[in-house]
Amino acid sequence: MRLALALAMGSIGAIGMWSVVVVLPTVQAEFSATRGAVSLASTAIFMGFGSGGVATGRITDRYGIVPAVALSITFLAISFVLAGLAASLWQFIAIYFLIGLGTSATFAPLIAECR
Repeated sequence: MRLALALAMGSIGAIGMWSVVVVLPTVQAEFSATRGAVSLASTAIFMGFGSGGVATGRITDRYGIVPAVALSITFLAISFVLAGLAASLWQFIAIYFLIGLGTSATFAPLIAECR
């Protein structure tokens, strides 16, 4: 049961890492930007993912995995709504940094908790 729940949470949480690839052409057209400029959002995700991994590890060590994942889910939900409301490309890229922060709890700490 625990493994199935972790798999579901990991699958849903990992969407943050790859969601920019799906919306890349739409965002490129929306902001009249080059593919390279829009791809900076992908870089921002992994910068947030790395930063969030450190913070999430500390939260997990101190309070356990449940608060870390709950914070992650809240962060992801708010960030995806904000990404849809972004008025400029720089806002979109900054919000994807936040998505990376949220995604970080649903990867390494969750996998470590399952063993």
